[in-house]
Amino acid sequence: MNSCPPELHSYIVRLACADDGRTVRALLRVSRYYHAIAVPFIYQSMALDGADRISKAAATLEKTPSHRRRIRHLFISDAHSSSKREREDTDPGVETATIQILRIAAPTLESLTFLATTPCTSTCLISQLFRQSFPRLLELTVHGYYPFPSMPASMPVLQRLHLSGNRNPHGLFQLGGLEASCPSISHLRVSGVERAVAFANELDSLLQQPSSPRGCIASGQQVLFPTTLPKKLRILIVQTAPVAVKSVRSARLTKDMMCILEALDRGVRGGNGRPSFRCLDGRDADDGDESKRLKADWMDRLSGGEGCWASVGIE
Repeated sequence: MNSCPPELHSYIVRLACADDGRTVRALLRVSRYYHAIAVPFIYQSMALDGADRISKAAATLEKTPSHRRRIRHLFISDAHSSSKREREDTDPGVETATIQILRIAAPTLESLTFLATTPCTSTCLISQLFRQSFPRLLELTVHGYYPFPSMPASMPVLQRLHLSGNRNPHGLFQLGGLEASCPSISHLRVSGVERAVAFANELDSLLQQPSSPRGCIASGQQVLFPTTLPKKLRILIVQTAPVAVKSVRSARLTKDMMCILEALDRGVRGGNGRPSFRCLDGRDADDGDESKRLKADWMDRLSGGEGCWASVGIE
């Protein structure tokens, strides 16, 4: 240990602490020397599951000097990963704490997985996330009843975006809002779509003729709002929700949606400015614990894995 300068130990600790925070907590207890080395990385990676941890983290971060709270990787979920039930109550204090953490983390954040599972507050929280500027954010996963990102250049270097929780995100590609918000996006995954015929038609109109904006086709009628794909988009993945047929109409809508998506999966290979497309079966994700699965994907990406982008069969 004495033969290595502190700068080298600091660099090694920085690399070692790319997890959910457990490594840096262990290093803090090794010795006074390693405590001093590890202190700047206490908040480098944070995983916050549940209301209690979110509230405590917000209070702690607010009291911490800005140079000691440079958060690079953040997982935040209002549902604890050990619970399969989504939160049914609304806690204004947790909402405020969540927004506070996002504000503090935004200038230095590089990867973010954000789960807002309370139905009555999910859209509001995610919309505030999309209105926040993240100048260094490279990867973002959002789960909940999300609106569409549209604030210009709010995530200028974002490359990978995973949207989950909106059953029919029809309009995602309208008016160029996605590209305006994320001009560098190259990977897009949309998970949990269900009976989304309008969204499937929107994709079909884009992927079949990507060179010129077209109106979306919904229920056989032309819609006035033009749709465009982000210019740098290279991989587009759609994962359907687990099939739960509740009526004849639901079965028909599911069949119509799958017919379009499967045809795109077979026919769209990418190239010439068109992204590669893949449709994934929702049954592969039917384990009932979205928080646990998305946290595992987040940690896999931190350790150099592919996370939710693995095993899709496209480059």
